Amino acid sequence: MGSDSPDDYYALLGVDPDVDRVQLRRAWRQLALRVHPDRAGPGTTAIFQKISVAYGVLSDPAARAAYDRRRATPARRTGVRNGNVATAPVSAPRRRAPAEMLWRVSGSLKQLLASGIARRAESDLIELVLSTHEAAQGGMVTISMRVPVRCLLCGGRGGACVRCAGKGALYQLYSAWLAVPPEVADGALLAPSATLGGMLRPVRFRMRVRR
Repeated sequence: MGSDSPDDYYALLGVDPDVDRVQLRRAWRQLALRVHPDRAGPGTTAIFQKISVAYGVLSDPAARAAYDRRRATPARRTGVRNGNVATAPVSAPRRRAPAEMLWRVSGSLKQLLASGIARRAESDLIELVLSTHEAAQGGMVTISMRVPVRCLLCGGRGGACVRCAGKGALYQLYSAWLAVPPEVADGALLAPSATLGGMLRPVRFRMRVRR
C-alpha cells in the first residue's frame, strides 16, 4: 500500500506515519469540523465516513499496530517459476479495521429506541444492542438525534433572547459517528468521533452484546 493510496489512513487525515496521539487528534478534529455532514451538508457524508474509519483505527494502539503491519506488507503474489506456482503468504492481522457500516444499528435514535435496538440508560448515556456477529466484526455506526446546544445569540444566558425563547439553549440535529472496534466487549463505553460545538451534554454509548 503506497502513501498515495486512497485507502492510506495517514494520507486521508493528512498526517505522517510517525504522528503522535496528540497531533493525530488535533488533525482529526480540524478535518472533522470542516467536513461533518451536520456542518458541511450531506454531500460530505462519504468522506466523513472514510476519515472516521481512519481515525478510529489510528487512535487505537492495537488496531494501529495491526494496520501498520498490513501497510508495510506486500500484497500476496503468485507466479510461475520453473513450472511451479510460487506464493508469498501474508500473515493475517490479529485485528481488522472497522471499515464496514453496521446498518442494522444505524439510523435515527427515535426509531432505534422504538425497535429495542437502543435504550436510554441515562439522559446522556445510550445503550446499543449488538448481535454477536456485529460485536465480533466491528464497524461504523451513525445515529442521528436532536441534542441541546448553547444558544449562540445570547451565549446561553437566556433572558429576553428571541432565538431560544429565553431558555439559553435550543435543539439541533446531530449525527453521532461511532467506530466500534472488532471484538468489542459487552459493557464497553464509546464516545462519538465528533461533537457539535456548544453541546450541553456530550453523549456516550454503551455496547451491549446479545448472547
